[in-house]
Amino acid sequence: MKKLILFLLVSIYPSDISFPQEIKVPVEPSETWLNNQHQPSKLMDAIGLKEGMTIADIGAGRGRMTVFFSLKVGEKGKVYANDIDKEALTYLEHRCQSNNMTNVKTFLGRVDNPKLPAGEVDIAFMVSTYHHLEKPVEMMRNTIPCLKKDGILVIVERDPVRTGQTGRESTSGEELKREAEEAGFEIIKVNSELLERDNIYFLKPK
Repeated sequence: MKKLILFLLVSIYPSDISFPQEIKVPVEPSETWLNNQHQPSKLMDAIGLKEGMTIADIGAGRGRMTVFFSLKVGEKGKVYANDIDKEALTYLEHRCQSNNMTNVKTFLGRVDNPKLPAGEVDIAFMVSTYHHLEKPVEMMRNTIPCLKKDGILVIVERDPVRTGQTGRESTSGEELKREAEEAGFEIIKVNSELLERDNIYFLKPK
């Protein structure tokens, strides 16, 4: 009888089902192609994002990366979503409310200042944002106050050499380094292996 019960349990619950089911990130259809390029899960591991941390998503827009960050840092962590586009941030707020993401707070910044709380951020993060900045040196300089003592700035930016693309959609390593130093940062590491088109720059205040 015991063998029969065991057989029935195995038949009803296949071994490839895990409980509880993994929480799904609320990705919108328009974001899929960029997420395929940037591989959010691998990217978050590469930058050292962990549960309980505070990350600032600078240039968050409608929240493509914000929703990944929210689930990664968990209830004990925080996500500060910054942008200069008020309508995009309003959309993001509704998106987070709909998905019960209570650890996200939006901040309307300026072209030269993210306007983030001082001394609270473990990782300030930009992806596909740097080449859009009107005042990159000032923006980076005004990011420094929001960082914790050991906080870092991570910039994910398309590499014109690797892609063969020049102009507004990419930034050379030399240009980024020069502007970062002018802003008071030093590049401590560059990851050119994880992503096909982008370099990942790790910066710390001097």
